[in-house]
Amino acid sequence: MGVKKLHSVFLRYVLVLIFAVLLVIGVNIGVYILCVDTDIIYPLNSKSVAIESAKGQLQTTEMVDKEDIPPFCEYILFQTDGQYKGGSISREDSAAVWKLCIENSQASDKSHLYTVIDRKNEVLVLQYHTAAEFANPTLRHIIPSVDILLIVIVLLEILFFLAVVSYLFGKYLGRRMDTLLTAAHRIEQQDLDFTVGKTKIVEIDRVLDAFDHMKLALKQSLAKQWQDDKMRQEQLSALAHDLKTPLTIIRGNTELLLDLPLSEEQKECADYIENSAMQMQNYVQTLIEVTKSWESTRLNFQSIDLDSFLQEIKNQINGLCAVNNISLRWDCRQNTATISADHDFLIRALMNVLSNAVEHTPQGGEIKFDVSENREMLSFVITDTGKGFSDETLRHGTEQFFMEDESRSSKSHYGIGLYVAASVAQKHKGELLLSNDKLTGGAKVTLEIPI
Repeated sequence: MGVKKLHSVFLRYVLVLIFAVLLVIGVNIGVYILCVDTDIIYPLNSKSVAIESAKGQLQTTEMVDKEDIPPFCEYILFQTDGQYKGGSISREDSAAVWKLCIENSQASDKSHLYTVIDRKNEVLVLQYHTAAEFANPTLRHIIPSVDILLIVIVLLEILFFLAVVSYLFGKYLGRRMDTLLTAAHRIEQQDLDFTVGKTKIVEIDRVLDAFDHMKLALKQSLAKQWQDDKMRQEQLSALAHDLKTPLTIIRGNTELLLDLPLSEEQKECADYIENSAMQMQNYVQTLIEVTKSWESTRLNFQSIDLDSFLQEIKNQINGLCAVNNISLRWDCRQNTATISADHDFLIRALMNVLSNAVEHTPQGGEIKFDVSENREMLSFVITDTGKGFSDETLRHGTEQFFMEDESRSSKSHYGIGLYVAASVAQKHKGELLLSNDKLTGGAKVTLEIPI
């Protein structure tokens, strides 16, 4: 099957619908004619012929009997002065029929036709419907008009075929659009190693061709970006490792100098050198951590006793708080005894957050450490009594190298602590949430991992 344009496909389905409509009309008319030929249905012209055939007998018969009346007719018999004598039409309606047919000489009302037959000292009036009717009395009573029934059936059948053709057209077009949606989804997931399919519909294939060109351009751009990032990380890592050796030598020699008898000025210079070397070592360690690829790092998940794990964290943070004259409020309300996690990475993430909290909490302040469970998630909540996060930090605080505003910045902060903590949380299929505590106004960091 060749390539088609969308309008030609639509036209094909329209032609199918037109053919179906004509078929429906033709079949129903054929059935109608067959019912007329077999006397199942009385059309109006057949009624007129039947009445004319029976008219002579009805004029001459001594007594009008129900059997002599055509089956599709109701009748009423009057005396020549208008007195009701009998018939299938009730006495209550007789006056109206006499007035219409005899006094006003009319042969029809809204839904009926009338035939007046003069008899000896009597007048016979036949009443019949203007629409086609079933010969069967029961069907005639249930469905007074065959014409309306025929129209309703035709309309329902047309609507049915319209729904079927619309469904088939939608399904046909949907299968072709699935190719487009699949390509868009794979590009969104940065899965660029696939061949864009074809639908054999010109308009959709043009869009798919554009997707293919976009995919190739994106693949080339991402490949270059990934290569540049990898090269930059390798250069940073090499530089960081190269700096470690001379810095170690500088610190070692500085420590030797400090062991010698020095003047106050010399000792001050040596202390300055040692402090600067330590600060530079912190810079180098930060560079090494940054160059590690969290995407490729595999965590060593193991069963961890939660009480022991929390006690280990508490021992470490107690020392930091004591040095900085900060009180620690410890509130652990978990029910879980063990969790599956990477011990070292999770310790590192929590200690990064706790260290930040200690750094930004003034002396005499308080740090609160809460552990709780909620909807199969284990939450570690760390709250300090510092100045809290700014709006910008709440939005970008977990980004690599993001530097906080002046209210929560320091010379030893390089924008990596929260980034590392967030990366560890994601590796555990959890998340790191930043907020400000409503009571203290301080920073509040929540690390959640599944139990």
